[in-house]
Amino acid sequence: MDEYNGPPIDDSLSEEEDEDEQLPEEEVDEEIEDEPLPQAEALRLIPKSALQYHPRVGDIPDFHIDNEIGVVLGRSASFHKKYSDAGLGMIGAVCETSDDLLLSQFGMPVKLDLMSPHVLFVAGKRGSGKSYTLGIIAEELALAMERHEIEVAGVVIDTVDVFRQMTDSNDGQSDLLDKWNLKPRGFPVAVYIPRSTYIGLPDEVKKKSHLYPLAISPRELTSSDWGYVLEKGGQLSTTMDNLISEVLDSVRKGYILDTGAKIKLKRDFSIKDMVFCIESNPRIVELYQLSTRTALIQRLRRADRMGIFHVGGTSAQDLAVGGQITIIDVAPLGSDAEAVLAILTNMLCRQVLTYRMAWTDEGTSAREELPPTWLIIDEAHTLVPRAGSTPAKDAIIGYAKLGRRFGCSLVMCTQQPSAVSDDAISQADLIISHSLSHDNDIRALQQRAPAVMPDQFRDKVFISSLPRGVALVFDQVTENKRGFVMQVRPRNSQHGGSDRLSGLFEAARLKVPETIEAMVEIEEEEEDEETIEEEETVDLPDVPRPPLNLSNEDWKVLDDWMQKYVETLFVERMQEFTITDQSPPRTEIEEPVDEDHVEIEPPKILETEFDYDLSDFIIREFPSLQRALLDKAMTRKVLYAPPSHDFLFGSEVKSRETESIQSVGTDPHRLLRSVLGVLTAAGMEIVRTLTEEGFSFIFLRKDGIRAAVSAGVSVDAVSIPVVLVGDNPKPINNIADKLRAAQGR
Repeated sequence: MDEYNGPPIDDSLSEEEDEDEQLPEEEVDEEIEDEPLPQAEALRLIPKSALQYHPRVGDIPDFHIDNEIGVVLGRSASFHKKYSDAGLGMIGAVCETSDDLLLSQFGMPVKLDLMSPHVLFVAGKRGSGKSYTLGIIAEELALAMERHEIEVAGVVIDTVDVFRQMTDSNDGQSDLLDKWNLKPRGFPVAVYIPRSTYIGLPDEVKKKSHLYPLAISPRELTSSDWGYVLEKGGQLSTTMDNLISEVLDSVRKGYILDTGAKIKLKRDFSIKDMVFCIESNPRIVELYQLSTRTALIQRLRRADRMGIFHVGGTSAQDLAVGGQITIIDVAPLGSDAEAVLAILTNMLCRQVLTYRMAWTDEGTSAREELPPTWLIIDEAHTLVPRAGSTPAKDAIIGYAKLGRRFGCSLVMCTQQPSAVSDDAISQADLIISHSLSHDNDIRALQQRAPAVMPDQFRDKVFISSLPRGVALVFDQVTENKRGFVMQVRPRNSQHGGSDRLSGLFEAARLKVPETIEAMVEIEEEEEDEETIEEEETVDLPDVPRPPLNLSNEDWKVLDDWMQKYVETLFVERMQEFTITDQSPPRTEIEEPVDEDHVEIEPPKILETEFDYDLSDFIIREFPSLQRALLDKAMTRKVLYAPPSHDFLFGSEVKSRETESIQSVGTDPHRLLRSVLGVLTAAGMEIVRTLTEEGFSFIFLRKDGIRAAVSAGVSVDAVSIPVVLVGDNPKPINNIADKLRAAQGR
């Protein structure tokens, strides 16, 4: 997390620095005591006690100075003469010193033009303060809008949960803020979080933290976008890519079922509509193999479980609101954040530009439809990489090239300047670089700086030694002939999201326990994948609400309630998902699982002498589940859990039978012994038992036949799945017939 919380302040010059400056004693005292410099008598300089770092730079300062305002960035002299201090935001102060005191601009406030559109590039290694700088830019936009100096929209895409706390004041640094003539305060930002996380939060939390649901409509995604969502790196096979294109085309245009019924075109649709199309569109069923269709369905269901794709979705007009700073917090998505971030950024860039360009071309005020927008993006190297492609790359480059013409600004932030596309950085008129360590990144900065870089700045040791919160600034627009060293100002509002609300986000995102999540890992296979559909669960009890209306003081007593909330939500979400919803390993078997569910009572099972120690065998217990869901879950576990799968399908097999024994109100151990009695009476011998992750398996063998058995219970329902495989279908069928006969079928 890039965070600057006010580093220790060095209030005095070192002895070596005193000797080097060789200034008269009264002049040194004058500088240390923060007296204003002769050329800026009307301006309040930032005192030295507030600036942690003050290197001496030999090159003569040559900045765009307004003696009543400070150093002006991003604004020509003629434009500044017209608007003066209107639409300027203070982002820091000059902290470099000069050999000539009369030429020094030390302590001069640095003001950024917010009236004109810009492309800013902010760089710095992890922990150098680059995200902190983005927060300052967002604060200054909000302050300028409060003063009615600009009418824009600010959209900050947050990948690491550090901007959400702009709603809270930075009271912990009030003394430091006072030295900068600033006050702690929060800002009424709108925070959008993934819809699935939003739904799981209490209403009190939503209201206090200004939270809104974020969703993306599937209609916004192209086939290549879907590839990026469904497969890491976006590389789908040709067949899979053709299939997703066919599905999108069918849903958008409509299609006819085998029954003759017509599915009408849908301008907006859900992932479930796409899955239904794959399963029921005769053209798709005819052209694509079952394994390919099943693999795509499984990937789409995984995407649906992110909880971000929803009919309607969130549009640019929802997010880019005039006079408002909007935080889009994708951090709750965890490992899925990168793919969603790329899709979301693509959508925002396209929609904002489209609105602005269309209404401008028609001669109508574009501002009435969508205001000029400042889009602030962190982790730019993942969205617009130098090599390779993402769904957001072309959209960001297009936004950078065309946005300024239509009043839109872009701020890109990265820890790897060398990994960002030249096409994007070449559009930057302002560069702010914090400390960099890697040679490639330092060279990239030197090559792309839009102003003269003093020789001192080219020294790797100098750039890599910049303290946190200090940056080199390069400006192409103004008369700032060279770059300079700036310390960013402290934040008015809080920076960083590691608070109790982050814990609630994690709780709301929780779907299944850690041991089960390991089972839902999707194998990166494209063929021979099978899936068992989830069934609806019974109605669940409401999650308890907190016993209080939340205020700043209330957060201190919220911990106990949060623990109960997490536990209840954990049980609730556990019931919403098939317990063993994982993708199967590759096998040569393509026929679907036999899902006959038969309720039996033990007396119907053939009573056979069975002598085997089952004292260590675990009957897996689940919360209250539908019996059909329990049965499917246990069958799937036997089929696809690594131990049982390796035993059953370790060599080529040509036939498989699946029998699922289910009963209600029966002793599970007795029912298990009855089932094993049928199998051993048929000549099968127990090879071994094994327990892994809370599930026990019994493995049996007879000649070329192998069998695996497990058992699970939910309240009073018992499920015992039996899977039989082998080279010859006849003996397998004979054993399966014995199980069916014992059940009275």
